[in-house]
Amino acid sequence: MSHRYSTGTVGSGGSAMRCTACGAELVLTQVVPEATTAVRGFEHHTFICSACHVTEQRMLFMMHGREDDSELMPIHEAPPTVPASKAQQQHTGALGLLRRVIARMRGH
Repeated sequence: MSHRYSTGTVGSGGSAMRCTACGAELVLTQVVPEATTAVRGFEHHTFICSACHVTEQRMLFMMHGREDDSELMPIHEAPPTVPASKAQQQHTGALGLLRRVIARMRGH
C-alpha cells in the first residue's frame, strides 16, 4: 500500500478530493485534529482512492471550523421491542426489496 502526502484547504461547499496518482475521487477514512499548532482548525485527513486504492494523508485547514462535540447528547433508553412474527418479517423484506428495485429504476 503506498502513501501520498499533501496539504490543502477545505471551504464551504468545496469539490471532491482527487487522487494525486490517478485523479479518481478519494474516500475519507479518518480525521484526526492537529494538536501541535496554535491555531484551531487544522486536521489530518486520511483518504483511500476509489479507483487505485492508494492511501493519501493530507493536513487540511477547516475554514469554518467543525461543530464542537465537547457537550454530549443525553442517552435515552429505547423502549422495549416485540419480535416480529415470521410472516411480518418476510412481508417487510419483500416490500423493502421492491422499494429498492423501484428506486433504482427511477435512478435514485
